[in-house]
Amino acid sequence: LVKKQYKRIMIMKNIFIYTILCVLATINISCSTEFTEEKSSDIDSWPSSPTYVFTHPCMLHTDADFEYVRQKAMVDQKEPWLMGYEKLKTSKRAQKTYLPNPKAEIKRGGGPNDSYIISTDGAAAYQLALMWKMTNDKDYADASIRIMNEWAKICKSITGSEAILVAGFTGYQYANAAEIMRDYEGWNKDDFEKFKQWLVDVIYPICYTFLADHNGATADQAWMSWDLPAMVTILAIGILCDDSDKVNIALNYFYNGSGAGCIKNSVVARHKDPDGNVETFAQSQEMGRDQGHSTLNPPFHAYFCQMALNAIGVDLFDYDNHVILDLCEYTAKYNLVKGQIPQMPYTPYYSGKEGWHNVIDPDGQGRARVGWELIYNHYKLKGDNPYYSRAFARSMRPEGGGAREGVEADDLGFGTLMYTREPIEPGEDQEAVPARTQ
Repeated sequence: LVKKQYKRIMIMKNIFIYTILCVLATINISCSTEFTEEKSSDIDSWPSSPTYVFTHPCMLHTDADFEYVRQKAMVDQKEPWLMGYEKLKTSKRAQKTYLPNPKAEIKRGGGPNDSYIISTDGAAAYQLALMWKMTNDKDYADASIRIMNEWAKICKSITGSEAILVAGFTGYQYANAAEIMRDYEGWNKDDFEKFKQWLVDVIYPICYTFLADHNGATADQAWMSWDLPAMVTILAIGILCDDSDKVNIALNYFYNGSGAGCIKNSVVARHKDPDGNVETFAQSQEMGRDQGHSTLNPPFHAYFCQMALNAIGVDLFDYDNHVILDLCEYTAKYNLVKGQIPQMPYTPYYSGKEGWHNVIDPDGQGRARVGWELIYNHYKLKGDNPYYSRAFARSMRPEGGGAREGVEADDLGFGTLMYTREPIEPGEDQEAVPARTQ
């Protein structure tokens, strides 16, 4: 009875909050009007609740993507796809013998942090799914499904004051793994449905509620690296579950949300590059905080944009005169060479969490997270100038997974394999020597 009452309360709460979000989207008042320049999509004028038809798989990767990558790496054995595949094949999380370690409760904040357990298994589920697509070896498929089935069966809750960081940073990984594996004949349909329900019951409410109330704080006290993972995971779960409402919630927040995940709040200011290598770039909401967190945001913007493009054909990469690229370029330039801090224009800004940030915080400068191959290749194909993103991707090639010191799996990675597209620029088919580490 208690469970039924709780579900009834959550349903009513979801309906209420989603209604509020849709109203805000319709009247377009919850973000400032700082960006009024060209917009490449008309999503701001869409009805608040469009319904989509999804052609699966359509999250970070499509069937056409896998056909292309298999041909390049497995048949033609062409670089840099081959080095990207070798990087994947040797990952300890991409082995057929991988065994999951699910727990009934995962906690982060207010005590011991065991969130790396669910993060590591999520990364493994994704990497094993990629290996199945590359090799057609069912042992990889079974290993990936074993992880997802076990977590759906055993894990009942994610708790702690930082539960959103667990749900946001892992939910999209599991959803992307499931999206790849959904057409595998060896995945029992009932188990697939139970897995989707696990994401909806355990992961989604944490992300959804956080965007609505930010743990009881005002929206300006939350960082972009808290909002963005929540948005990415809601979007991924919506696509996986053919749930247009969840997709719309994520999109509405990108355009009209109250927090830093709203693109109008993600960017403090746009600047000219003093070195003239790019025309403009954009200072993000976390550059005055530290670089360990600032470098989290470019790949999550890229994941969000890539999934929206593949699933519903909306190109957020070009939104507002490619503001996403500008944000990535600013972050990349400052962190491109560890220990070498370039001249950067900067606008002081106020954070509800910490007050005024008057300078770029160099703490963690040079942090090399994965994810730059997606950013670089997308804009390369469009004929744009991803100058600093190109250099960042080359410094890490071939790109591996998001593991850092064995405990962190914030980013999916393996972009050299999955996102490289022709034409290949000079030097793009060569490994970085030495390859930059995270």
